[in-house]
Amino acid sequence: MGANESRRLSFGPLDGAAMVGFLAYASCVTAIPICLVAITRDLGLSFSQAGGLEMTKGILVLGTLLFSGFVAARFGKARSIGLACLVMGAGMFLYSFAPSYGALFLAVALLGFGGGVIEALINPLVQELHPEDSGRYLNLINAFWSIGVLLTMLGTGEALTQLVSWRSVMMALGCFSLLSGALFLALKGAGGAVGRESELATVLAHKRRILGLRRFWLFTALMFLGGAAEGAFTYWSASLLQLEHGAGPRAAGVGVALFAAGMIVARLLWGWLVPQSRLWHLLLGSAVAGLAVGIVFPLTDALAPLYVNLFVAGLAMACFWPTLQSYAVDRMACDATSAFILLSCGGIVGFASVSWTMGLIGDWVGLRASFWIVPAYLSVMVGLLLWERRWAPVAADG
Repeated sequence: MGANESRRLSFGPLDGAAMVGFLAYASCVTAIPICLVAITRDLGLSFSQAGGLEMTKGILVLGTLLFSGFVAARFGKARSIGLACLVMGAGMFLYSFAPSYGALFLAVALLGFGGGVIEALINPLVQELHPEDSGRYLNLINAFWSIGVLLTMLGTGEALTQLVSWRSVMMALGCFSLLSGALFLALKGAGGAVGRESELATVLAHKRRILGLRRFWLFTALMFLGGAAEGAFTYWSASLLQLEHGAGPRAAGVGVALFAAGMIVARLLWGWLVPQSRLWHLLLGSAVAGLAVGIVFPLTDALAPLYVNLFVAGLAMACFWPTLQSYAVDRMACDATSAFILLSCGGIVGFASVSWTMGLIGDWVGLRASFWIVPAYLSVMVGLLLWERRWAPVAADG
């Protein structure tokens, strides 16, 4: 295959729906971090309580992930994602009306259930649409997660600066999620080859086999570390900029938008340039770069250098989630959809747990100190990637 042919990309209607789905999912997830200071002041929450909400949502997402294969087996991937977007939209509406900390938990439950199905099934849908070159398509389509983060941070930061209520922001994004769900339901028959999953017993057998692979647990640890590194910046950067560096909501939104912009640039670039055979090299280089910027970030005082650090951090961490999943499927002889779902569990646990852990550290010694968790995690990630490379290229027994 020549160089020009290898770079030719072909997108269909469900690829477009996946892009919109990632926009909606990212918007609903990341509106909460940029509104977090306003929410904590309005409802009187501590850092650990705010992080605990994200941890609770993460637990619910994790539980939903484990059952998403069975949901897809019954309804198909596209229809399941569409219904999940409707549930997530309902959760955002409830969030906008919550009068107290306790009332947020029902909204968080709906966000967790809806987000879990979306998290579980969008990437397997893309992998099924493009099985021969999934790494490129996954990086490109996952860029729309980062585009959603960027647009949400800029738009919400500006809205809060203009004294728009955080509740109105939640309601508007709930409407967008409902529209995304309607799009998936309208296109549920598109894609030809993308149909229903296997019988439930077969899905369960796939998962049991994957759980018995040693390599799966190594990749799960890598997903945990990568998800945590990304989650640290996504969830707490806006609060850090406001509380430790005196930035307003608009300036805080710009900072996290720059992190998202770095992820967008990198995912589009890696999706265009990096072939499937070079995914490990991309992962190792990104982990080393993320380790370096993770050390610099807590030591930086001025706002402008922090902006630069956030953009570079986005460049470094962009590939972790989609590339680890695609690389892992190549390195394990297993059902791809079940592997994607189970690996996402590791990433979700990392993202959610770091939000809570950093909140605890923030209550004790300040948010700035909590960011030292990023280089600590990424140093372990570098070691695990080097260890994984010593194993056979593909092993049926894990």
